[in-house]
Amino acid sequence: MFVHDLNCSTVIHPLFLTRFKVSGEEAIDKIAELGVRELYIDTTRGGDVPDSPGLEEVQAQLEEELLALAEEHRYAPSVHEPSAEEAASALETFREANGFIQQVMGEVRLGRQRELETLEAAVGELADTLLSHAPTLGHLSRLKFQDDYTFRHSVGVGVQMAGFCRFLHVGHELSRQAAIGALLHDVGKMRIPLEVLNKPGRLTEAEFGEMKNHVLYGEELLADVSWVPPIARQVLAQHHERYDGSGYPRRLAGEGISQFGQMAAIIDVYDAITSARVYHEPLQPVEAIRKLQEWGKFHFNEELVRHFIRMVGVYPDGTLVRLESGRLGVVVAQNPKNMLLPRVRVVFDSRRGHAVEPYEVDLAAPEGEGGADALVGWESPEKWGIAVAPLLPAVAGG
Repeated sequence: MFVHDLNCSTVIHPLFLTRFKVSGEEAIDKIAELGVRELYIDTTRGGDVPDSPGLEEVQAQLEEELLALAEEHRYAPSVHEPSAEEAASALETFREANGFIQQVMGEVRLGRQRELETLEAAVGELADTLLSHAPTLGHLSRLKFQDDYTFRHSVGVGVQMAGFCRFLHVGHELSRQAAIGALLHDVGKMRIPLEVLNKPGRLTEAEFGEMKNHVLYGEELLADVSWVPPIARQVLAQHHERYDGSGYPRRLAGEGISQFGQMAAIIDVYDAITSARVYHEPLQPVEAIRKLQEWGKFHFNEELVRHFIRMVGVYPDGTLVRLESGRLGVVVAQNPKNMLLPRVRVVFDSRRGHAVEPYEVDLAAPEGEGGADALVGWESPEKWGIAVAPLLPAVAGG
């Protein structure tokens, strides 16, 4: 058979070719070791399984499941829309946090891990900032700056962890500990040789094994840092564990993984697959949500996946959507009572084939007040040549 997509949340670095012909039992064993339960095959290039569903059937089923989830989501916590001042402040906070984490990890790479003991106040203050600005910082999830991925990813996971804790009504102290863990979850990568960490091509098995050691290296680095709280250590130690036991480093399964470890696993993958890397193009958030929904059957706690989707939306902020009228627009705010009726910034008329002066439409508004239109699906920004980031509140307001 010819593998078209391994369809596995664990594979976010190219240990394997993305598409390849299965040449024997050894390849099958390696695929199974990664926790792959279902994958996509190209029947034009290899064997088929007659009774297996096709791509369109799988996608239709996922859409049906997400629409059902949206129907359940009628009375969520109110969604905070940032003012221009809040958006500008959040953007600056995000950039400052990225610089700080880069400085912390730089000290570790230089062998100055003892310096971590002196950073209690600074890291705690940053975690508090993420928690207090969680609703506004959430709007930054679509912004992917050109900073070093490891640093930006750490802050991105911290932002999403703060927002997820808030969404689940986790108390402040536990949320603070989880946010600290999210900020530091990849600190062990500073012990990975740069030629492995930044390798643009496929990793060898030995290199991939070394990459997986970053979790254990992180635990070692923080072992003697007195101020790192227990939940932060759980986040670091368990963010690559999987609900079906296929993760690493300890192959924990089910409730053997703490709630915060389960949350971190979802967030870590979501941020990774929506980020550009030298070896893969980023997924649009709307695609990533559908991947999480698909992988949730095996790799994650399904209920937590549903909560995460409720938080970011079936069509997350920054998604280019098509309306029934033929207009195209970018989702700029969620509707807390109905995920299928967000507020959209219209930028293009697909029927006439030209851009329009941006204006906002609230799909939940009555006819005559900007409503009377419906969301019918999502589109690729690249296909239409539309730059999404400048249309988001965090940028437009800042």
